[in-house]
Amino acid sequence: MKNIILSLTIIFSLAACNMTPEYVRPDIVTPDTWETPESAQAAVITSNWWKNFGDDTLNQLIEQALSNNTDINAGIHVVEQSRAALKIVGASLWPTLNAQLGGSETYTNPNSGESFDSNRFNAGLSASYELDLFGANKSNKNAFQANYLSSLYAQDALKLVVMADVAQTYFTWLNLNKRLEIADQNLSSRREVLRIIQVRVDAGSDSDLELAQQKILVANAEASRTQIIELITNTKNALAILLGRPPQDFNIPHSTVDEISIPKIATGQPSDLLERRPDIKASEAKLVAANADIGAAKAAFFPSISIGLDNTLSTTGFGDPSSTIFSLAANIAAPIFQGGRLEGGLEQATAKQLELAENYRGAVYTAFQEAEDAVAAVYSAQKRESFLDTAMQQSRRAYALSKIRYDAGAIDFQTLLDTQISLLSTEDNYAQMRLLRLTAAVNLFKSLGGGWSH
Repeated sequence: MKNIILSLTIIFSLAACNMTPEYVRPDIVTPDTWETPESAQAAVITSNWWKNFGDDTLNQLIEQALSNNTDINAGIHVVEQSRAALKIVGASLWPTLNAQLGGSETYTNPNSGESFDSNRFNAGLSASYELDLFGANKSNKNAFQANYLSSLYAQDALKLVVMADVAQTYFTWLNLNKRLEIADQNLSSRREVLRIIQVRVDAGSDSDLELAQQKILVANAEASRTQIIELITNTKNALAILLGRPPQDFNIPHSTVDEISIPKIATGQPSDLLERRPDIKASEAKLVAANADIGAAKAAFFPSISIGLDNTLSTTGFGDPSSTIFSLAANIAAPIFQGGRLEGGLEQATAKQLELAENYRGAVYTAFQEAEDAVAAVYSAQKRESFLDTAMQQSRRAYALSKIRYDAGAIDFQTLLDTQISLLSTEDNYAQMRLLRLTAAVNLFKSLGGGWSH
């Protein structure tokens, strides 16, 4: 027994050969800086990046989404499946133990009349172990370990997408409410102008043409208002789904888009994205898994050795002498002719690794593009908002003056009409540009990894 245990100990302690190629990250051409200038006062991105907008409602909505979003919760189970698969493949590195127990008892035979008692008891323990001399099992475990990490990174990337979607949808809802407020103000103003024109037509100062034209403006304003209300409802429903709730009983606490802070974001260096974006890390983890698969495919060319140990205890009666039998067996299986199966397996694993290497490069370059686009959008939106704010203030002033002068008969109706249309256009454009600034900031947070770290 001692010799068997000693032999097993020596066999189990054999170091396995490593057939897996050393992993080397693919060469990536990384730019030194971003093309768009960065603010010197930008703040470093944190994991709770959404709090930089300074809105309590947004904070609550994102926390609810992280807990209840159906895609996130489904992704959790994907990670659990990957973890379970890792446990299964990891079991191949350990021996398997099986126990068996049996017993029988004989009494009087009623046919022959012979009477005797006999008890038999059997107990056994068997162990088997496959020697991983060439690292096939270890390579498989490493591949599953990398795939498990990839699922974790993919789950983090999914959370980042959901958080960004919640923020953008919420900002869109706030913007639509702001646009509804502008539409209501313009509708009220157009109705007032319509009242003035009606008085002037009744007095013979204006014609029915001016009256008809103003009625057209009022009707168009009412139609636009109805469309905005529909969009508000649709956006609220979309936000409910992101939060894992039915739209019918979902309401958003009142807030205004004007109260939202637009943070300045530190972009860092482009090369930082390789470690800051979970989707890039997920892509690299898949590449590491494919690298380990090559090791498993190479190990398949070499023999596999399995050993087994049986220990059986047998007795013919309790209290009688018992016998114990030990047996140790070893099996060697070596591939001789496989018809190209092993070569094909290695070629397939190698091609898969090369494919994933290109996918990784593509993911990195796409990340560079997304971040560069987001930086440019933030910079452009900030400049455009400043210009549109000036245009809006001047449009309000022009409309107020034209309304006074038209009421006094100093200008014609066409001038008043032009200033009304200009005011509505500039106010609505400014509101939408405010939304673009907010969504551009969210996109920049997302494209930079949202403060994620592994």
